[in-house]
Amino acid sequence: MDERVRRTVETYERVADEYADRHGDRSVVADIVEAFVTAVDGAATDSARVDPATPGGEPDPAGPPRVLDVGCGPGWESAAFAEADFDTVPFDLTRSFLDRARECVPDGTPVRGDMRALPFADGGFDGLWACASLLHVPERDVPATLAEFERVLADGGVALVSLEAVGGPGEEIDASPYDDDRRHFERYDPDRARDLFETAGFEVVSVATDDGGSDDDADAGDDWVAVTARV
Repeated sequence: MDERVRRTVETYERVADEYADRHGDRSVVADIVEAFVTAVDGAATDSARVDPATPGGEPDPAGPPRVLDVGCGPGWESAAFAEADFDTVPFDLTRSFLDRARECVPDGTPVRGDMRALPFADGGFDGLWACASLLHVPERDVPATLAEFERVLADGGVALVSLEAVGGPGEEIDASPYDDDRRHFERYDPDRARDLFETAGFEVVSVATDDGGSDDDADAGDDWVAVTARV
């Protein structure tokens, strides 16, 4: 495992409870959650998705929309998608977060893994949500990671990915809201984010920026860029 990713996961394992306390108010993402749910509902209508649990699965368009929550954290948005009657898969590399996600989505099946190599069949999901998670992937690995996102989405599937947008492309920062915070971050400007998605084969629907209102000292007042894209 990349050393930067390893340090990030180790930090989250250690501060999972504090992180949940800091970020439990999800009103800051309520609007984009609602927009994503609406988009996925539309994408699922004519979906040709396959069973996401097995490589090479058979086409399976029946049933509720399927959503992959990449970097699900404690599972807050996974719970929101489940409440929208989506078949939701919480996905994270941090075991402590997945334990919480199991509580948030008792009928779901959380999966532990690295977003750079998603363990799912091609075309298995109608939607992919990655809120403040791709920003931990080293910039050199982001193109291949976005190619993985594109791979697991069905034709017409929707991805919504939020990143911190500060400074130039691929700017690494040192954020320290926790004691001995060793997380790795990358920040992107909107143009760089758009280019990355288009290169990965997505049709970019929108690139929106907003003040995230984070209560982390290192993040307060910074803009977030939310990319909505289709396969």
